[in-house]
Amino acid sequence: MITIKCETGDNVTIEVQSLVGSVLQNLDLHRAILDAQDLTRADLSGSTLRSAWLEKAIFSGAVLRNVNLAACNASGAIFEGSDLSNSLMRSAVFRNADFVGANLGGADVGMSDFSGARLERADMRSEDVQLANFQGAVFDNATKWPEGFDPIMAGAILKN
Repeated sequence: MITIKCETGDNVTIEVQSLVGSVLQNLDLHRAILDAQDLTRADLSGSTLRSAWLEKAIFSGAVLRNVNLAACNASGAIFEGSDLSNSLMRSAVFRNADFVGANLGGADVGMSDFSGARLERADMRSEDVQLANFQGAVFDNATKWPEGFDPIMAGAILKN
């Protein structure tokens, strides 16, 4: 069993040996403390991670569809190949996070900080993308952006 501590005091205990590959769907993990935890290939669909601490957490290949990540701190987190489609990612901190090959299609990223993030091959066709901070974020020609959005004008850097 693993207990996920939450700053709200509402800790969540789940019957798994490891968070890697675990099914954590529709859980209330508001203000959870998951810094540096390995959640590779975990399925968190429909869960609430609002205001969670996710610094340097690993979400490679994880399913985070329809997840509430609003106001979370995921600086340096790894979301490589993750599915974050239709998630609420508003006002969150993703500084220096890795979104290589991630799907953020339909996610609301307004007011979020992606400065220094890696966005190569990512689907960034997100809602309110023009309100997010992309200063120093790196993307490539395979990165998909919403029609009419200019990532270079937003401060992102095209990788050759």
